[in-house]
Amino acid sequence: MKIKFQPEPDHGFYVTLRKRVQDYFKERKLSRYANARAVLKTVLFTGFFLAAYAIILLIPLALPWFLATWFFMGMFLILAAMSMVHDAAHQAYSRHPWVNQFLLHFANLAGGDGYMYKYKHTLSHHPYTNIHGLDIDLEQSGMVRVTPFTRSDQKHRYQDKYMRILYPFYILFWVLLRDFKYYRMERIGVTEAHHAPIHWITLIFSKLFYVFYILVLPAWLLAVPFWQILAGFICMHVGSGIIAMFALLSNHVVEDSLFLTPGPDGRIPCSWGEHQLRTTDDYSPDSAVISYFFSGLNHHVAHHLFPWYCHVHYPAITRIVRATAAEFGLRYRYNSITGGLRSHFRLLRKLSHEKAVMAQG
Repeated sequence: MKIKFQPEPDHGFYVTLRKRVQDYFKERKLSRYANARAVLKTVLFTGFFLAAYAIILLIPLALPWFLATWFFMGMFLILAAMSMVHDAAHQAYSRHPWVNQFLLHFANLAGGDGYMYKYKHTLSHHPYTNIHGLDIDLEQSGMVRVTPFTRSDQKHRYQDKYMRILYPFYILFWVLLRDFKYYRMERIGVTEAHHAPIHWITLIFSKLFYVFYILVLPAWLLAVPFWQILAGFICMHVGSGIIAMFALLSNHVVEDSLFLTPGPDGRIPCSWGEHQLRTTDDYSPDSAVISYFFSGLNHHVAHHLFPWYCHVHYPAITRIVRATAAEFGLRYRYNSITGGLRSHFRLLRKLSHEKAVMAQG
């Protein structure tokens, strides 16, 4: 099915917004790519991750400090990945394509797959945000129901409770299972999925390398029982998972999120720009600390409207978005970081007792 958004009006919200953002950068002679501050942050977070890894391998630690170091290594691994991989997937980190491609492979170092992350993110999630059957981010696991169009199951009655326990293991699930699931999908978005052999080879090799440097090498070098290394491995993923939980759950799946299906002819009843505004929420957009550590994921409205701009520019773009949306009588939605997470769990509780809505298409 071909999806058809309404045309952008010549003097409508998104055309006006795009011109204002372009004028903002032109008047200040700013590049849309990463600046020195963004690069320094990437180096800093990556350095903390590598430092934690070196401490684990080189310095004997009591068990509590040993596990805590794994935990913080996981936190900085995901923070480093967020500081570069997301932008690199959109060709927004550097004007040089090879730099973006190189940084994209940091996802492989973190146990994921940079190729598949970019593939599904740019062909499914961004073009068809919160559209049932096309945005595969809405159907990541049968354990959780986040849209009214997803089939209701008996186990979902308790999802707002058990997902509080399972979400911290989200990155572990991604590393062990999710990439393989996506590679086996026949269609992503509206695109028939084909993956060259080199991508399969890279996937397998990078997963094996991840297991080697995270589990095998420490087991070989450290004079500690393997169960302690395995416990550290789990602590690392819990550290990553907690960061991911706060960073990702408040953007598209909260109480006031709009979920929709296209009509039989594939039509969406608004323009693409308004659709992004209606299906995306920000959290704590005025917090410089959260913007820094979460690399602009809290400015998700700006990101979805201008994904080809590096995250370091999102606070400025967000101010323009808010003013322009108000001018056109459109709602700019945002929560606090904790309010957004609470709203997500309230959505899970609401959907735990509702039957599925029949899709239109």
